[in-house]
Amino acid sequence: MKYLANIFRVFVGLLFIFSGLIKSNDPTGFSYKLDEYFSVFSAELEAEQDSIYATVTAPDGSFTKTLAINPNATSYDILAATSPWKAVSIGTETKDSVYFADASIYLNNVELLNVPVNAEDSNVVLLTAKIAYGAAGKELGNKTITFKSFQSNLKNITIDAGEYVQPNSWLVDFFQGLRPYALALAIFLCVLEIVLGIALLIGWSPKLIVTLLIILILFFTFLTWYSAYYNKVTDCGCFGDAIKLTPWESFYKDIILCISIFFIALGVKYIKPIFSKPFAVKLLTVFTLFSTGFAMYCWHYLPVKNFLKFKKGNDIEALAVVPEDAPTDVYENVFIYAKDGTEEEFTLEQMSGRDLKADGYEFVDRKDKLISKGYEPEIHDFKIMDESRNNDYAEDFFANDSTHKILIVMNELEQVNLEAMEDLKTVIKACKKQGIEIYPLTASDAETTEAFRHEHQLDIPFYYGDKTNLKSIIRSNPGLVLFNGNVVKENWPSTRLPSEKRFLKKVAK
Repeated sequence: MKYLANIFRVFVGLLFIFSGLIKSNDPTGFSYKLDEYFSVFSAELEAEQDSIYATVTAPDGSFTKTLAINPNATSYDILAATSPWKAVSIGTETKDSVYFADASIYLNNVELLNVPVNAEDSNVVLLTAKIAYGAAGKELGNKTITFKSFQSNLKNITIDAGEYVQPNSWLVDFFQGLRPYALALAIFLCVLEIVLGIALLIGWSPKLIVTLLIILILFFTFLTWYSAYYNKVTDCGCFGDAIKLTPWESFYKDIILCISIFFIALGVKYIKPIFSKPFAVKLLTVFTLFSTGFAMYCWHYLPVKNFLKFKKGNDIEALAVVPEDAPTDVYENVFIYAKDGTEEEFTLEQMSGRDLKADGYEFVDRKDKLISKGYEPEIHDFKIMDESRNNDYAEDFFANDSTHKILIVMNELEQVNLEAMEDLKTVIKACKKQGIEIYPLTASDAETTEAFRHEHQLDIPFYYGDKTNLKSIIRSNPGLVLFNGNVVKENWPSTRLPSEKRFLKKVAK
């Protein structure tokens, strides 16, 4: 047991130091993962809410819509109105006209009814509809609405669903409250891993260290199991972007560590200190300060070793290309039928020769099920979208054969480092002088973007991308990526934006 405990002691110690250093190199990326975990836990623990409903009965039939109650917005409106009346001539010989409009009823923004109506005489009832509404399966009221000719017919019914809100557990607020501290927790855990690994290697206070290791590995094992089993936070970030592990691979790694730490715990009495206690404390203090400083440096600037796809020297277009002969995704048509309240999936082959309806099945839905995954390039989610988010200009970006072009990444404008704005405007000015194409990318909505652009007098059009993808381009907000063709030439964080002179010097090289 003595030799076994010490072998595992070295193995676990070195692995914890390695893991801590890798994550310390990119604490911002690790914080993204922690924030995602907190967000997922919070969402999973939220109380299941009842729903509100509204039923409209009109001459053409009855229509019902339901909406889940939002605990933060418990007031809902049923709005009835007629669109502006439009005259349509009914003949070339006369000047007579018929007036048309659309009679509509909405539950918030969800359409319940839309019926075309026409009128010739004033104040004539063209349509009568009865509205019944309620919450949690209980009817709260009903009302009859008439649509009259040449009127706007604007009517509003408010549903107050506040008393039907199901309260959340305190854990929801707890995990939401942790989200602003994700970065601080990320740095703390990075440093803790390194210090525990070193303490284990030098044999300082072995019982305390083994206890802390057990707590930490159980914490990580739970996270990786949760990711793997529930398919949540599918990239655990255990080794950042340096070593990509699937959730199950990460879970198995943690199981191995659990077993290793278990053997260390059994043989803890055989772990002897290498140094005297005063010297060991000084050594651990030095490594704690060094680890903290290293993590803070990588957060404030950029990772010392960049493992992201948009790192210096990478040809982005080459990483995004799908070879012509590459395998594609293969899907199979699956039909969903229900019987006795249970849904079952059937393929076309399984349905062949069977009369499911005669067997008591009812058709529910049809879907395309992924059978095998095709080729996926290293960069597969890079998009440069317009305001509508319908048009992608990534191909135009790659086709732009200008010597230099620059991405300005501002993943969330609400969290931009405003102290960098003047330096950013200097770079933009230098780009315009040199004719360098500028591609500002954000994940914020168009309204926020336009307000931000005017507030900071940025005379450049913005493009839009996915928040997760933008965070994977550069760990800074804003961050600059300079390209020579489609090859990354330089990355700059918001805390180290270049002066005009430095920028032009880099471009000239």
